Amino acid sequence: MRKIDRKIERLTLYCFTTTVSPPPPPQNPNIANDDQLAQVYNQLYPELTPLRRARVLIDQNNWQEYLGHPGYYGDYLAFFDDQLEQLGMDKLLEQYFYSSILQHSMGSQLQPLVHLAFGIEQRLPLVVTQGLAYLASTFLDASDLCELSSQEQQQQRPVTTTTHDELLFDLVGADQRFGGKIDGSNTFHSSVKVLLKSKGDLLKTYMAVWHNITSSSQQQQQQQQQQQSSSSSSSLVDQLVIMATRLITHSNHINQGQIELDWFLGGGQLLSSALAIQTLIDHCPPTLTVESSLVNLQFLATLCTYIVQGRPPRAHYANSPIEHSTSSSIPTSLTLRLDWSDCVDAIVKSGDPKAILTMHSLKRASHCFDDDYLYLHTANFLVDFVQDGIWIKGGIGWW
Repeated sequence: MRKIDRKIERLTLYCFTTTVSPPPPPQNPNIANDDQLAQVYNQLYPELTPLRRARVLIDQNNWQEYLGHPGYYGDYLAFFDDQLEQLGMDKLLEQYFYSSILQHSMGSQLQPLVHLAFGIEQRLPLVVTQGLAYLASTFLDASDLCELSSQEQQQQRPVTTTTHDELLFDLVGADQRFGGKIDGSNTFHSSVKVLLKSKGDLLKTYMAVWHNITSSSQQQQQQQQQQQSSSSSSSLVDQLVIMATRLITHSNHINQGQIELDWFLGGGQLLSSALAIQTLIDHCPPTLTVESSLVNLQFLATLCTYIVQGRPPRAHYANSPIEHSTSSSIPTSLTLRLDWSDCVDAIVKSGDPKAILTMHSLKRASHCFDDDYLYLHTANFLVDFVQDGIWIKGGIGWW
């Protein structure tokens, strides 16, 4: 199985330049050729922006005063590089991430956490400082929603369901209090910011509902298996990974035979951030506890993305088995199921940077979690999409 991961290794490294989804650990030479690398890089290059500094002196006393200002990325990078020299990587992370407000940032759809987790996993200190600077400069405080009190959790009656994530999306999808398009300053980040401010109490309600659903599910699992090797946080992350994977196929339209796929729901960002959350939990210092807040942060990001992108109804994303699918959301060409090797070949040849990163996350999830069929199903859908599909940024639920 590992041989097919090598196919996307070098291409993923190039895509990482702008989308910061983590490439697999470098194991051996690549398979992707230089022409394919050049094709992808040429697509990404126009989107790159020069690294500039605002020449603000950021130090240990004032570093939180400039949070959330993208123009200060270069200044934050200089600050964290300096702190790295003084503290070393582990102490730097403990002080400025695991023990700080940065762990509650929902900026840039959690992609700074993906960057940070990659640096931690690969022991790359300079990538870690980049991730921290990315977190700081895109900071969007979600601490009030991620740290629910016991009283807030108990205010919601327990909900019993075998598919808790689908029930939750049914509830959100039908909730007219989320009606109307949420406009920020014409960016996804700004729309999420408006949502957090305007619907904070309602979002907190759904956070509590989700917590009760997952708590009930965990209690049932513990009753069935007295000896569990995995932690409760791992079980929750597993559920979030599955939810993010389903959204890739859920968030599409078929328009005259062409797949239109939502950039933020179906583009793999939520899947890569869910995987990053597990990495961050695994590397947390033993004296600290971040499982609950990070898991809540991932679910909140999923919830907010779903709302901002128009809460697409279930008709847009019927997830029936490929071999027997009659859904208009899944093209008939998917009845011919491809294996992982074929899927990777097709995605690499497409040269679509976003699809390459999504495929990498799918392969990683298939190694880490049990339901290989779900991830291969999604990979087949992605292959069909890259043939002539188009990305939709404006929210597939509004179409």
